[in-house]
Amino acid sequence: MTGGDGFVGQHLVEHLLDHGYEVAATMLGKTPSPGTLSPAARAAAEWTRLDVRDADALASVVHAVRPRRVFHLAGFSSGAEAGVRSREALAVNGAGTLGLVEAVARAPADVQAVVVAGSADAYGGGGGPLGERTQLRPSSVYGATKAAQDVLARGAGAALGVRVVVARLFPLVGPGQRPVFVLPSFCRRALAIRRGTAEPRLAVGNLDVARDFTDVRDGVRALAGIADLDGTPHMAYNVCSGIATKIRHLLEWVLERAEIEPEIVRDPALVRRGEPESVVGDPARLRAATGWRAARDLRACVHDTMDWIASSGAA
Repeated sequence: MTGGDGFVGQHLVEHLLDHGYEVAATMLGKTPSPGTLSPAARAAAEWTRLDVRDADALASVVHAVRPRRVFHLAGFSSGAEAGVRSREALAVNGAGTLGLVEAVARAPADVQAVVVAGSADAYGGGGGPLGERTQLRPSSVYGATKAAQDVLARGAGAALGVRVVVARLFPLVGPGQRPVFVLPSFCRRALAIRRGTAEPRLAVGNLDVARDFTDVRDGVRALAGIADLDGTPHMAYNVCSGIATKIRHLLEWVLERAEIEPEIVRDPALVRRGEPESVVGDPARLRAATGWRAARDLRACVHDTMDWIASSGAA
């Protein structure tokens, strides 16, 4: 697994270990980033430092580990960060993914599946429900890098005889997510207000924007299920609930958990230009293939995220 110490990666490591798998995971730093991994899970996984832009290092890791299944999670996951560091984002998300598929093609082991963590941002426009047959028309730098990753992964897999499957992840939320994303940002600021270290005032963007949010713990179940599929390779599967939830509701649930009632002020600087009012996916293909459904309640997920931030010192 690449990116094993990231937000999604840590939850997937825990899930796989709980289900009896041996896990080898890569990280960008010298040690796994702090997050949701239990000490036991951190110790049970085999960790290797890796930058996926280094094709030779990628090939070396794949050759040494000889994996049966590969989960490719390393990459830029923030649209804001990708917009600022666009060339780096393309190198990581695009070329890094191509290098992994090439490394797997040359590996001595029989790799049953490579599951690439794609993104719904590759679709671009809003509306919905967006199905896997919807044309990829990215409308942001981040979306363009994820569309490139999607096409490269499946195209190279077909050309090189590697069974590649792309999981197009709609927004995942939950404990462990970085504060650059909307839910943990709300949580951190609400906790600061509750502690009295910030004024009881919250500046927000467009709260009426709606997105198809899924609890990350449901998301990693979907990734594991996709890796077990014996069906047609080079497919894409939406990982989503099929329900659009307004940002306003996330904020309401955060404030409910924090037990505060701050002044809410709309800040034009926080409103993204041209963003679609609603983006929702169609999970029918994934449900038909695996039986997967988003099972966790989103409001409970928001509360779990608040509790994790408060207890871990991440605030």
